[in-house]
Amino acid sequence: MIKILLVDDQPAFLEITRIFLEKEGTISVDTAESAENALEMLGRNKYDAVVSDYEMTGMDGISFLTEFKKRGLDKPFIIFTGRSREEIVIRALNTGADFYLQKTGEAAIQFAELRNMIQQSVMRKRVEEALIKSEINYRTIVESTDDSIYMVDKNCRYLFMNSHHQQRLGIDDGNYEGRNYREFHTPEESERFAASIQQSIDSGTTTQDEYNHDGRWFIRRMSPVRNEALERYFAITVVSTEATGRKTMEEALRLSEENYRILVEATQDSIYTVDKEGKYLFMNNHHKKRLGINGEDYRTRHYGDFHTPEDTGQFSYSLREVAASKMFREDRYTRDARTFLRKMYPIFDKSGGTVMAVAVISMDITGQ
Repeated sequence: MIKILLVDDQPAFLEITRIFLEKEGTISVDTAESAENALEMLGRNKYDAVVSDYEMTGMDGISFLTEFKKRGLDKPFIIFTGRSREEIVIRALNTGADFYLQKTGEAAIQFAELRNMIQQSVMRKRVEEALIKSEINYRTIVESTDDSIYMVDKNCRYLFMNSHHQQRLGIDDGNYEGRNYREFHTPEESERFAASIQQSIDSGTTTQDEYNHDGRWFIRRMSPVRNEALERYFAITVVSTEATGRKTMEEALRLSEENYRILVEATQDSIYTVDKEGKYLFMNNHHKKRLGINGEDYRTRHYGDFHTPEDTGQFSYSLREVAASKMFREDRYTRDARTFLRKMYPIFDKSGGTVMAVAVISMDITGQ
């Protein structure tokens, strides 16, 4: 729905015009019988456009338009008047009127033309405002991010880069357009980047890679930009995110995992994990040797497959106790004249509320 303010000092003409404009149900009309009254209404209400007569008692249409602009009311303004002198038309357009329409000719045609002018000017203004908002949002996102965002042509020449990337490259004067990627990177880095750019342009698909620069790791996502008129890809938008922290963590986890494996496999204790039903999920080499298992054939097999019913019953009872209490449990058992101390630890799901498995350390304490 388009909401307009119609201004004219002839009440009868106001009413007729309002009826014609609201006839199709796409335009809502408020009326004012003077420019002064219209300015008051503009202060209280929001309108998509203003349609005003030129020759009115008190403030005329162009003076009204001048005051309208002074107040920063940036909406379409149409002069609709019986005066047709050329100098008035020029003054109206120079002052900022979007359209000028004379009150002459057949009423139906005249009002249809006015309705078309209103719709045209309002739609154009809405598109402009949407583009401005989109541009503001785009700039806000691009400039506030800690990622490097830039665009290069197929020859790796910079077309655009955000402030963060300029800072990364040490550009403090904003002078980057047309400069080549290789000016800021080593030959090896430049060669790799050029190959990735060519791959993305040739395939027309987004590509991603990881690279190291000055001891810092980055994940780089490259998306081709297409010229629809020429039906070809002509540039690449790049978003480069630093991943040094993640890489450091991955390496720490890798070392931690490696150390864990060494400790678990070097010990003479049996270390294994079972689910709540007693099916094996993991076991170290020492426990495999105890059970006579080679490779990974133990996975999903049950504790009872390798133990007596009596041993299995005792183990299952302890397993249920750990799952129900969600607490560590310790017991002792004897097998083949050897005594073992078994420690059982609950393993929780991500929420921390449910026991999903149990880790077991079984130590031979016969000598003790």
